[in-house]
Amino acid sequence: MERKHIITLSGKPGSGKSSTADRIAEMLGYTRYSSGEFVRNITRKQKMTLSEFNKKAEAHPELDHNVDEELRKLRDYSDIVIDSRLGFYWIPESFKVYLDLDNDVAIARIFKDSNLNSLRSTSGEGGNSMSDVFDQVEERMHSERSRFKKLYGINPYSIEHFDLVIDTAQHSPQTVALTIFDTYKKWLISTSWKQVVSRVPLGFSFKH
Repeated sequence: MERKHIITLSGKPGSGKSSTADRIAEMLGYTRYSSGEFVRNITRKQKMTLSEFNKKAEAHPELDHNVDEELRKLRDYSDIVIDSRLGFYWIPESFKVYLDLDNDVAIARIFKDSNLNSLRSTSGEGGNSMSDVFDQVEERMHSERSRFKKLYGINPYSIEHFDLVIDTAQHSPQTVALTIFDTYKKWLISTSWKQVVSRVPLGFSFKH
């Protein structure tokens, strides 16, 4: 069976999905797509925060369906990287990657990034304190678990769905991309596959 030349990338908030998608797409010469950026563009145009979008989507599932329809269209594409919470679900034949991260580390990253990333800040991500970010992350993950369980019967944060799981807390952005690149190449030529979990990159030292 010929493998699809599609990588779907999911994971926890703050785990580095967007930057990783950029890197791996560049390394492979693939085109990058992001449902997260699509949602943020919607929130910006409608002058909503991401939290407000999630709350509205709970009562109006057509908002999620519109985003999901864009994902389903990508199944016929090739040589693409998709940064999306539900990419693994809509394109199950893709190489499915999950970026894991401790919640405390994720919150610190999001707080820092919200001060640097204008698209995040204008969509209402981040806040004036770490406590604000913690509340937003908890609310977001709860909303997504609830919505997608109701719509599709899945938990998007369960690692069982994925071919490769990477803990990005101790990986650098470069080693995350390299791990995906190397594992994807092995997956492409494989006839069967067992989930790979990468917690600490090769050569990692706690002294550095």
